[in-house]
Amino acid sequence: MITELTVLVLAASSPWAHRWWVGLCDRYTESQMIIGGTFISLVAGYALGCVPYVLFDWFRWQPVAVYKVQPKRYVSWRVAVETSAYVLSLFVFVMLPLIVVGSGALFLLGVTLDPARIPSATTIAMQTVFFFLVEDFGNYWLHRALHTPWLYQNVHRVHHEHDAPFALAATYAHPIEVIVLGLPTFAGPLLVGPHLLTLWVWVLLRNYEAIDIHSGYELPYNLNRFLPWIAGAEHHDYHHAHYSGNFASVFVWCDQVYGTSLGFDALQERKSAAAKLGKMA
Repeated sequence: MITELTVLVLAASSPWAHRWWVGLCDRYTESQMIIGGTFISLVAGYALGCVPYVLFDWFRWQPVAVYKVQPKRYVSWRVAVETSAYVLSLFVFVMLPLIVVGSGALFLLGVTLDPARIPSATTIAMQTVFFFLVEDFGNYWLHRALHTPWLYQNVHRVHHEHDAPFALAATYAHPIEVIVLGLPTFAGPLLVGPHLLTLWVWVLLRNYEAIDIHSGYELPYNLNRFLPWIAGAEHHDYHHAHYSGNFASVFVWCDQVYGTSLGFDALQERKSAAAKLGKMA
């Protein structure tokens, strides 16, 4: 996530980005920019983020397959196509209307398109990190609420149809869940009123993060390998495999503070002990 954030921030704050933004503002209306641009960043970010993992599942390269969290649990292509079609329908019939409805609130709370006010790299990075913190805390409690009996059976169960998650299914959920968990995603921007360019960077990154934790691959370059407070794919894969615990989306703090990562932590300790014994043998 840090690597992707760095690349996007530097790109968004470059002189080239400024010229590109001026061209967009000259060509499109404010409504077209905030509605169409945000929707495009949402869909394009999702599609591009899924590409590497789809290729991993398709070709099953051994150098990558060894990092599969649930070995040999590969999705069939029929299910992958059906999942993709369903997710696309969510984008068009649920998320797009939400963006249309929410665009007015974003303008009222300070979102701007002004080319003269394109934020610096530092501003984009700081606001995006703040958005991740707000989203993670809100997502934790709403996700945890979705695991109460009635909400799980009638809403969240759809997302848990896949107990071995894969990238294309990151947003596979009941429409009500998409709306509910979309609230913390846009809570940070509503609090800050960022530049629209920053909002697009945030949407791209939030999409990629959701795809990554649902990918089913704990790759050696995954950020949680180096920063223990990042959750990662294995952390969320445990949630799908056990239908409980590890409710947070990005960081491990909420699960650790509120005691909902105990099963996962115990599992990791057993794996670590077994690895040490293996080395000693």
